[in-house]
Amino acid sequence: MKKYFYCLLIPVLITACSTNKNKQAGPLRLTTITIHGDTIPQYTFRYDSDGHLVELVKHNQENDTNTTTFTYDSSNRITGMVATHQDNRRQQIQQRATVKTWDKHGNVEEVQYYDGTDKPVRTAKISWQKGLPVAMKYSDSTQAISWDYTDGNPNWKNLCTDSVTGGNKDTSIFVRSANYEWDTSTNPLRPLVNQLLLGPGISPVPVAGPFADITYMLLHISANNPTLIKVAEKEKSVYKQYAQEYQRQTTIQFFYAYNRNGYPENARVHLHTEGYTKLGTDTQLTLDYLYQ
Repeated sequence: MKKYFYCLLIPVLITACSTNKNKQAGPLRLTTITIHGDTIPQYTFRYDSDGHLVELVKHNQENDTNTTTFTYDSSNRITGMVATHQDNRRQQIQQRATVKTWDKHGNVEEVQYYDGTDKPVRTAKISWQKGLPVAMKYSDSTQAISWDYTDGNPNWKNLCTDSVTGGNKDTSIFVRSANYEWDTSTNPLRPLVNQLLLGPGISPVPVAGPFADITYMLLHISANNPTLIKVAEKEKSVYKQYAQEYQRQTTIQFFYAYNRNGYPENARVHLHTEGYTKLGTDTQLTLDYLYQ
């Protein structure tokens, strides 16, 4: 299947815990998310013997992956991550992070990020309420994310800036917001909020393009699973002699089938986007979920 995907950054979405009448005792661990019919998955998850997520792989193409590995201390707190890109030509560390402080519940409060050469580039501070993140801000002002909870379910807003210095100083500003509707089924990624805040997709600025990307919208962390996501995006780029503005509206609908534990087994997905180009685009696919 053609993968016309556009990075929506990391819309990490968290809701308060809820129960599902079909849920069995003992959590399942998600191991794979695959687009039905594809020969490679979108994401694979690997856990250690203690149940910690130690590796999350985003498969871009057959020989093109982004891998995030996580480490933990003896108190089961996440201590760091390394993000690596690998293709046919080479394997390269893109980013590394170490956790500086945690709250009393073991949630990440401050993170130091490094580039691929171990040069410190920025810190991130995360605020929590009742075990849920409400704000995340980068020290260099390249990114700020806020979560607004209503009845335990979040909508979110994300602001990114990107500046290129040199002979000219070019600046791009990205503003994204998302509103959700939810079902009552169990989301298997709910325990991984700290990993997803620290790791995959956390880059200061996404690459703009005409096509929406569903892949990062699959990593929502919530008690329940979204049935409808509406994303509004605006981008303004300021150059030396002129400026450009773009906007886009994206709607993603999910129709789930569940296993007996109350987790999604598969989902029919419809993605519609308008903006950047004058023509709207539609994509339909089916997602398969595997567990251990």
